[in-house]
Amino acid sequence: MTANVAPAGACCKELYELPIVEFLLGQSFHPGGPKLTRKLASTALVSRDAMVLDAACGIGNTARIVAADFGARVTGCDLSAQNVRRATAASLAAGYAQRTSFVQGSVERLPFGAKSFDVALCECSLCLFESPDDALNEIFRVLKPGGRIGVSDFFVNAPIPDILGGALGEALCIARASSVDVLRQAISRAGFEHVRVRIVNWTLTDMIARVHRQLKILGASGPVDLALPESWGDPAPILMALEELINEHTVGYLLVSARKP
Repeated sequence: MTANVAPAGACCKELYELPIVEFLLGQSFHPGGPKLTRKLASTALVSRDAMVLDAACGIGNTARIVAADFGARVTGCDLSAQNVRRATAASLAAGYAQRTSFVQGSVERLPFGAKSFDVALCECSLCLFESPDDALNEIFRVLKPGGRIGVSDFFVNAPIPDILGGALGEALCIARASSVDVLRQAISRAGFEHVRVRIVNWTLTDMIARVHRQLKILGASGPVDLALPESWGDPAPILMALEELINEHTVGYLLVSARKP
């Protein structure tokens, strides 16, 4: 049996607002954490004072890392008003209010003019959009000629079992992932050229280890407000199924970089 997944949208926004998701995955909300963010920014050739779009920015961790380590000016866009408020407050507290800003909006209908950015980054979010094609078309529109896109995301090269199609599978960004070829074709179809894919499966090993550790902490003394949602079921067999698929090279994680002509 393979999983049937409902269309993405506000449900994903609400899912990532749950405190339990941040507790399990960390503030970056994606495999690889800050280390992979820096790798992605380097791959996308982020430079000092570059105008960078952080598409589906969450609570702004990527924006702050890119501003701090690369000297770029980063604008984050996220569907969640709560995430935008948190991102803005965190950047102010960390001293990055001059180099980061955050707006509420859909990546599929970006609230920016054409040719506004030098680089666009999209970490572990493309598979969550209702229309990845629309999101990529919008990112292409707001990039300047010669601008670059950097994407990190899950890939799934075969049908996934039902056990990974539920709410926890969505929180782990697996349920909606596409194949490497489909993702590569979507980026090319949007108009990008020189599409380059790198497989970084070490990030998944680290992510699963973290989730196991956090679940152990939760089981021992976890606060009430971090209780696992009943709809998630038992996470142990879900993580086991994910590990098996990674070992079989059915599921993985990748970085993609490409250029707007």
